Amino acid sequence: MELQKNTTFVYDFSIWYSETDEDIASTVAEILRSSGHCGYLEHQDELGGMLAISSVTDIIRRSGVTFVILSANSLNSYWCQKILEWNLFHSIEQAGTKFIPVYANVQDEQVPVVLRHIIGLKYSSTFFKTKLLGSMKSKKVRCTRFTS
Repeated sequence: MELQKNTTFVYDFSIWYSETDEDIASTVAEILRSSGHCGYLEHQDELGGMLAISSVTDIIRRSGVTFVILSANSLNSYWCQKILEWNLFHSIEQAGTKFIPVYANVQDEQVPVVLRHIIGLKYSSTFFKTKLLGSMKSKKVRCTRFTS
């Protein structure tokens, strides 16, 4: 089976997070949207309150950059583990969406082993906003499904 690189993105970004981290996810989305990026915010943009697995993978595939908010609240969450797996599969195996973990009050030794080779963003860093916006360079698309 031949895997194809998706060059047609619907969203500049998508953000995946535990509901307990909604304040952090909302702040990240606001920074990106106020800079002209359009995207998908998991618990706020899902339709009908339910999100099927096929929808999750489709949104990830159609996003230029995917951020996963990781905190002490979400590190052991089954849902977060699945989101990480789907993002890593798409990013690595299919050479698709850029995947960036955002760490909120997570110590280096708490970072899952599978993510230790990926450079993430530390939410509490003085330069978080600058690094967040820098991660979006060349990822701006004209959103066709969502506008902020």
